[in-house]
Amino acid sequence: MNKLRSIDFQIHNKINSSGLFLCCLLVCLSMFLTSCSKDSVSDNDDISSERIVSNVTTPKREWVYVPEVFTVENGSADYERMQPVGDTFCYVSFGEESGNGTKSICQYSLNDGELKSVPINWLEGGNDWDPGYRFFTQDYGLYMTANVYPAAGSMKRFLCRFDLEGNCMFSKDITEQAGGNVSIHELTADSQGRIYIFLDNGELLLYTSGGDYHGSISYNSPENQTIVQINGACEGADGRIYFCIGKESMNMAGSDKEGTAGVRCTLMEVDFENARLLEIAGNLPNINGLCMGTGKNEDSAGGSDGLDGGYDLLLYDDRAVYGYCFDTQKNDSGSAGEELFLWMDSDINGYCVTNLYLLEDDRLCATVVDWMNDDRGIVVLERTKAEQAPKREELVLATVDGGSDLATMAVKFNRGNSQYHLTVKSYESLTDLYNAILTKEPMDLIDLSGINVQKLADRGLFEDLTPYVDQSEAFDRSDFVDGILDVYTCDDVLVGIPAEFMIQTVVGNGALLDNKEGLTLDELYLIENRNPGVKAFDGVTKEEILQYFMMFNENAFIDWDTGSCQFDTEEFKVLLEYVSQFPDSVASGRENESLSSKIKEGKVLFAVAELYPSMLRDYVKMFGGDAVCVGFPTADGKGGHLLISSDAYAIAAVSEHKESAWQFIEEILTQEKKGELYVELWFTYPALKEKLNEKAEFSIKKNEVTWDDVNMVLKLVPNATPFFSVDDAVIQIINEEAEVYYSGQKGIDDVVSVIQNRIQLYVNENK
Repeated sequence: MNKLRSIDFQIHNKINSSGLFLCCLLVCLSMFLTSCSKDSVSDNDDISSERIVSNVTTPKREWVYVPEVFTVENGSADYERMQPVGDTFCYVSFGEESGNGTKSICQYSLNDGELKSVPINWLEGGNDWDPGYRFFTQDYGLYMTANVYPAAGSMKRFLCRFDLEGNCMFSKDITEQAGGNVSIHELTADSQGRIYIFLDNGELLLYTSGGDYHGSISYNSPENQTIVQINGACEGADGRIYFCIGKESMNMAGSDKEGTAGVRCTLMEVDFENARLLEIAGNLPNINGLCMGTGKNEDSAGGSDGLDGGYDLLLYDDRAVYGYCFDTQKNDSGSAGEELFLWMDSDINGYCVTNLYLLEDDRLCATVVDWMNDDRGIVVLERTKAEQAPKREELVLATVDGGSDLATMAVKFNRGNSQYHLTVKSYESLTDLYNAILTKEPMDLIDLSGINVQKLADRGLFEDLTPYVDQSEAFDRSDFVDGILDVYTCDDVLVGIPAEFMIQTVVGNGALLDNKEGLTLDELYLIENRNPGVKAFDGVTKEEILQYFMMFNENAFIDWDTGSCQFDTEEFKVLLEYVSQFPDSVASGRENESLSSKIKEGKVLFAVAELYPSMLRDYVKMFGGDAVCVGFPTADGKGGHLLISSDAYAIAAVSEHKESAWQFIEEILTQEKKGELYVELWFTYPALKEKLNEKAEFSIKKNEVTWDDVNMVLKLVPNATPFFSVDDAVIQIINEEAEVYYSGQKGIDDVVSVIQNRIQLYVNENK
């Protein structure tokens, strides 16, 4: 047959006004959209007169930073390069919305919401130039680089200055210093009008206020074999230019040098007159940017968690904003300074902050750009005594390594809620999160990503969501894909509801499998023995295959109820022996033969498949039209399919705010997303039938999938297992001890004996 075996049915359901919060797409897609849309701005921006005010109280801090959000309704303002001059925010518009292509300087007043726009009057031929980096001066003038292409394959680069009326004051050819083989990473100017251009080859170009070349400085050391990035530049309160560079030391093999952990930053000062750099501090954590501090105030008593005492600079990363003092911060302390506040406490997604500024009245201001979630705007932060800010009850969402997606959802929830404020609390590992749940740390919501739901549900740690679903006005049980709620029901307790999902399974040839739709480990070994010289799997490491097998067979080796372990049995020895044939790592590159080719040529039997809509037809072709989802080997041979969920959350049994926690879950499930990105099937399937129907029909019309493809995935849902990571400690013990068996240093009996003893001790301590 010429399709993946499936049940032929189509989902139909009553029309429901509920939407669905779509999971964020791949990070690379987000970056692509952001980069492609940076200059999509208009001269006719309609600034919303409504200002969104959100008050946050952080009890542990003396001060809080209350946000006021200014938004541009038509979404065309260039927030990423928007810059305050006094109480006015300036940016360059490219006229693409109006269709006339006129480049203009736009000025938006925070005080009265007035928007002014003046056209940029280029010199001859300037309208065809490609504008690059820009910087606004305190008199509303504009410095800007521009590229021009006089002939095919050639490029010239110019440095231009425009006055507040948009008239060109000068246009200097800087091609000789900043030629077309390098990119500009940053442009700034000081209060004297002197210009600083940072290139990606590690060179800083200096120009006078009249655009004359003053010299260059290298901020990279080629002999150190480092990768250098500019993490922001600004003028300090003392009138000097400071910038931060991030360096990642690499050896010739491309790995970290001497145990260096990731990117570390160096804070530098520019001595313009002498064309040299002064190092202010090294070994800083990887920050995202910096801005002018308040400067020193000798009359102020200072104080913790505030700007009273003044700071030379303010630094920020994805998480928080820090105050940095040159005279009190040690050069090599490894600290970004005093933590002033967390972005999330001020209802800002720190991952999406493009710039931080200090306004003339000492308020802070952040520009935010989140294209994927339609969150773009200016956020002005008013420093306020905590006791003077309106109070909101704190909701805590517990997760492992919570990132931008969770921050986005929390911010959206908080801005629309005057009674509760949701805080995302991240734990470093699943073990840490498990311990927090088991010891009943205060929390209201639990991110179920990677969690062994059954293991924790058995202990009564989750609230049953069934009554909430039954009472919901937004949806009922029949509105969800068949079986999806059963997947997250443990002992009659509905633990969570995913907003979207994807299935990961094993796909094989139906004829080879004798029409089986599932395998035991013994049957897998037998099939491989019947096909000598042929691999069962390819492109999978020892650690990965062990994880997959343990997900569906952990209960064969650990009984968490009784605390007994069975790792010294013949069954585990055979499993470990089988795992030993897989590589420690998987090579990648164009020179490697594809999995599809290996399967077609009979070199590989199975594919570990993530059933994205766009990949379904590929698996059919791999197996000559007779592909069947057999699943990972299980003890009962029914086939193990993993349901990888997006935005599935449980309500903690210890929560004192269960109704509000449910409000968050309901908002995640019903939130509507607009735009072309959200109208078709991409990488996941919506859990609500209505949304799935809509997206499937759209994708079918584009000939991307068929209903047979979609139904094949839906058939697997009722019998799927929520994806979870096998206990970190268990896998770590097996991997650590098995290494000497894999390398031939010890026999398997000795190794499994040690594994048995170590895991037994761990289970005794944690059952």
